[in-house]
Amino acid sequence: MALSLRAVLRRLRVKNVPLPPPPARPVQPYCYLGRARALALTHRGQMIYLDTRDLGLTPHIAVHGTWEMDVEAVLGRILHRGDRVAEVGANMGYHTLTMAEAVGPEGLIHSFEANPAVLPLLRATIAVNGFGDRVTLHPAAALDVPGEVSFSSDPDHIGSGHLAFEGEAPNYSRRVTVPAVTLDAALAGLPSLDLLRMDAEGSEPQVLRGAAALMARSPRLRIVTEWSAPMMAVRSDLPALVSWLGSELGFRFWRVARGGALEAVAAEALPGLPHGELVMTRESSP
Repeated sequence: MALSLRAVLRRLRVKNVPLPPPPARPVQPYCYLGRARALALTHRGQMIYLDTRDLGLTPHIAVHGTWEMDVEAVLGRILHRGDRVAEVGANMGYHTLTMAEAVGPEGLIHSFEANPAVLPLLRATIAVNGFGDRVTLHPAAALDVPGEVSFSSDPDHIGSGHLAFEGEAPNYSRRVTVPAVTLDAALAGLPSLDLLRMDAEGSEPQVLRGAAALMARSPRLRIVTEWSAPMMAVRSDLPALVSWLGSELGFRFWRVARGGALEAVAAEALPGLPHGELVMTRESSP
């Protein structure tokens, strides 16, 4: 005899049949330390200090232990033990950790971060992982002219810090004066550089112009950079920059795709390229 839906539900309630449990998911280690600071583990098992007020990087690292996995894949693939690296825009140090592990104790990373709100977290992350022997922190903006500059950021997005400019959105309400250096001056003692990693929120052209001598003596240099044509065009002549990099310096270009795959891009397409990550090298393949 067929039972009605109401009768079936009544029997289930009487028998107290439990619902199936939700699928198991690993719990990401996370420790709140107070005063908007937390300590978490990346998926690689490295400790990283986080600002809990941040709505950009922090939720992803705290919950999943990951950030910009495509970039991480590229960095891990092209770096070798003993490599010399310059990093501009280290933020809380997620990619710093990846690179420090890849270059090993024989390698060297010069990490530039201008945002005073993030510097204590970055210092702590470097120290707690025991990478002080291979990471040198420079609390300054890397640009094309030394001196002091106005630096602005959105308080809710710790990765938004950038060289201030007139007419920017009102959410970039935190503004401070920070020191600026050129990579040529700051790294004058390096014989050459193997990797330049940049995430400077539109100031990448100034970083490159300030590293002309360093790039000239680094024939095997690879550059992994955020590429945002609208942000860079506010601060520089983008077609002129592309011509300088491609025609004069001999760089070739690849777009970072899903999973860290690299897709060749013609130089003339760069000013219209969507926001993403780019690899540059003078070699035929990265």
